[in-house]
Amino acid sequence: MIKLILPREDYLVSYAEAFDEYQHYPRRAGNPLCDPHGADLLARFEDYRHAVHLPEGYVGSTTYWLVDDQAHRFLGQIDIRHELTESLLRYGGHIGYCIRLGEWNKGYGSLMLSLALPHAKALGIDRCLITCDDDNTGSARVMEKNGFVLDDKLNQVIDGCAITTRRYWKTL
Repeated sequence: MIKLILPREDYLVSYAEAFDEYQHYPRRAGNPLCDPHGADLLARFEDYRHAVHLPEGYVGSTTYWLVDDQAHRFLGQIDIRHELTESLLRYGGHIGYCIRLGEWNKGYGSLMLSLALPHAKALGIDRCLITCDDDNTGSARVMEKNGFVLDDKLNQVIDGCAITTRRYWKTL
């Protein structure tokens, strides 16, 4: 069964495999998953969930993993930020997500987002923002399938790169 769970130790090996898959994927922003090698990843997720020990300028967020519990396999990660900063209003939004490279184009992104939206609502998010790069048509489709509406496109410079960002909103 495919389901959304809070990160758990028994999925760390599969998560690490997914992290390692991204090491050879050319991408502007680097690996979208957190490095599970070394630091206590589960403690880090708990700190963010409870908004403690955060780097300056960061907000609390709850991380969920999409897993196939029959295959005991990590499929994707979705992070729900509890509030927005000025920076997150321009790029990032309330929700960020990624699907394991080997599981792309199987509908898991749309499923994961649909499963996460009730959790966002429970956190008190009534109007939800998600962003993506303008050329990320796969992510745009995931948002649109879940009822998000394109509000605007912003031209901006992030990490030294000129980027056009799509901003999508949905009332929960």
